[in-house]
Amino acid sequence: MIDTLQKFQRLVITRNASRNLTIWLALSIISVVVYWIRPLFFLNENQILYLFSSASQVIAAIFGLIITGYIFLRNELDRKAEKDETLEEVISILKSEYFGSIIGISITTIVSIALCFLVIVSETNHFFGIVPFLINFSVATILTALFIIVSFVVRILNPNSIEIASNLLRKNTTKDNANESGSLEEFLKTFNEIDYILEKYGTSLLFSDITDIDSARRKRVPKTKLVYILFNEERIDSELKNNLIELISLRNSVVHGTDMFVSVKDVEIAKDLLERLKIALGVR
Repeated sequence: MIDTLQKFQRLVITRNASRNLTIWLALSIISVVVYWIRPLFFLNENQILYLFSSASQVIAAIFGLIITGYIFLRNELDRKAEKDETLEEVISILKSEYFGSIIGISITTIVSIALCFLVIVSETNHFFGIVPFLINFSVATILTALFIIVSFVVRILNPNSIEIASNLLRKNTTKDNANESGSLEEFLKTFNEIDYILEKYGTSLLFSDITDIDSARRKRVPKTKLVYILFNEERIDSELKNNLIELISLRNSVVHGTDMFVSVKDVEIAKDLLERLKIALGVR
């Protein structure tokens, strides 16, 4: 599941980069075409110097504020993950998506400031042949940066961001493409039995002072870590480890998603994993 989640995170970043590049190309082409047909504005030298000097400063200031806000946002997401382990995968998706946006904002900010400087230098040195094109590309880049910034702000302020990420995680982990509805009660009951076994047997391998299930639960060890402990102690095999981690991710996405849906295949897999875990650990 970790490899799958990493691939999904890379896909999110690649998707953001492709979208940003498409927007920049579209704006650049539109700007150049409009310039060739009929320019919308005619700027003198003083106006060009003032506008692009101010634009570079404004973009740099906005970028600084975005980075500061992003640092606080990451810290808040990490605190949520520490308080509730079931949000770990969901928050990983959110952090990957936000990081992809920050990469896009950083690149477009650097390019837009560099183009603003080129416009100023070209205008003051009277390179009239390239100034119009630099102006159009610079404006397109600035607009792209502003679009990415606005999109980023809207997404981080969305009160349903965790639910949306949970739905994406569920689509990535569910095994039934036919979406045939299964029993949520049965699925959660089976998972709770798996959860009980993992806490009872996994935590006892990590701490020597465990006397009962209540003392094991007070240790608050993440379920995925318990699975890895059992695997490292050779109590379960690699296939069962991966299947259990996938099941934990699926359960977390169901609990935090907007539609608490599980498929028939998901319920069957949960029951099969419970039986395999019991056999592996000798649970009766």
